[in-house]
Amino acid sequence: MTENTRVARRLVGAAVVTLLVTLAGCKSLVAILPLLPEPTKTIPAEYPYLTGKKVAIVVRADLETLSVYPQVQWEVADHVRVQLESNVRGVSVVETRKIVDFQRSEPNWETMDPAAIGKRFSADRVLELDLTQYTTRQPESEYLYRGQITAALRVYNTEYSNSQPAHQTQVETSYPPAGAGQYGTSDREVRRATMEAFAQDAAGKYYDRVVKAK
Repeated sequence: MTENTRVARRLVGAAVVTLLVTLAGCKSLVAILPLLPEPTKTIPAEYPYLTGKKVAIVVRADLETLSVYPQVQWEVADHVRVQLESNVRGVSVVETRKIVDFQRSEPNWETMDPAAIGKRFSADRVLELDLTQYTTRQPESEYLYRGQITAALRVYNTEYSNSQPAHQTQVETSYPPAGAGQYGTSDREVRRATMEAFAQDAAGKYYDRVVKAK
């Protein structure tokens, strides 16, 4: 949908509201307003060049996080894979389990050039997710659950060895997004919901998103 089309729809909606107020009065308007479409806005992609590319997702995590969540690299990568494949036109993602198997079998992978890692899997781009925070509880209470994932995102073009990232940004995700946290839930449920939200935030850097206008 183009910007002109959205503007036209808003103008038509405003005209309808005005007409309804005139014909039916304010009480009827209160009942009708929830039926009108919510206003939206488009957030453009920060880096729209994953379209039609083969992408290798590489997740970095510290030893402390890996000791508690040994599958975190695969879990985070696979959540992001789902969002990329669902929203970025023509993208294909290297099987995330293959990347993790490589990380576990290659002791020096962390010092390797990301572009070289991508070439091993015939990828055009490497999306590196460097986890700097991965928690499920509030620091002041072991029973109060609130997921937090923070990561530095870097995209490398595998055509250029030992080069700077083509794009870099940071994503900070909390679940639930507002409030102090949740009681009566489980670590697994909070981790799953937080990773789903994080994957949406991370993948959203690479395609145009339509969101509710505040």
